[in-house]
Amino acid sequence: MENERGAPATASKQVGTPTAEELSPNNINVAGKREGSDTDLSQKVSTVDREINEIDFEALRLPPSGQIVVKKDPSLIPIRKPKRTEYFRKRPGEEWVIDLPLYEDDDGEIYLVGPECLGYLNDQGLIKRARIYMLTVHGSGILLLSWIGLADADGKHNPFNKSREEAYLKAENEWARISANRALGAYDRFPAETKLPEPDWPSRPNTMKEALSIAFKGRYINEPDHPIINRLRGRL
Repeated sequence: MENERGAPATASKQVGTPTAEELSPNNINVAGKREGSDTDLSQKVSTVDREINEIDFEALRLPPSGQIVVKKDPSLIPIRKPKRTEYFRKRPGEEWVIDLPLYEDDDGEIYLVGPECLGYLNDQGLIKRARIYMLTVHGSGILLLSWIGLADADGKHNPFNKSREEAYLKAENEWARISANRALGAYDRFPAETKLPEPDWPSRPNTMKEALSIAFKGRYINEPDHPIINRLRGRL
C-alpha cells in the first residue's frame, strides 16, 4: 500500500505499544505505590520507631545483679526436686516445713493422702512419710515444694535423702545446687561461687497451707472410690 506520494506506507502502530510521546516522563501516570518500594519501607520504619518510642524502658531495667528474674504465677507450684543445674534457696522459718503422708504413682506423680485412705495405703506399704520444704529457684523465681523421705522407725536414713536434707538446711543461708553422685550414693552440693542477691519471696502464698492447697489441687486421695484406690483394689 502506498501513500499519496507513492512511498510505501509505514506499518501501523501495534495495539498496546506506547509511542515516544506517551513515554515522555511528563505523561507517565503512576497508578499507586508498589509494596516494597522506598516509600513503603519508610512507612514501616516510621511505625517501628514509633513503637520503640512508646516502650517503658524503666520497666525493663535489670537489677544491680544483672540477673533476669521472672515472677511466676503463684497459682502454680510444682512438687519436685531442684534440677541439677538450678541454684536454690530454702524459705526460712519452721512454718514453711511440714511432715505429711504422700503416695507416688508409677509415673512419679505425687499425691497427698487423707485420713479416709491412709490406713489402706499404709497397709499396702505405699505411704511415703515425707518432710516438705519450700524452695525458690534463682533467676526464674519459680517456687517449689520439695519433699524428702523421713528416717525409718529405727532412725535409719537413706544417704540420698540425708544428704539432700542437709543441702536444703544449708540453703536457708546460701545459694547452692545439688547433683546425684551414684558412685557415692548421695548428693553432691555445689555452693554458688559468686555473691547472688537474696531471694525475693512473693507475698503469695503467705502460708504453707495455701502453698499446699495450690500444689496438691486435684491430687488429694481421701475417698474410698478415688480412681487410684479403685485401681489398686482391682475395681477396673
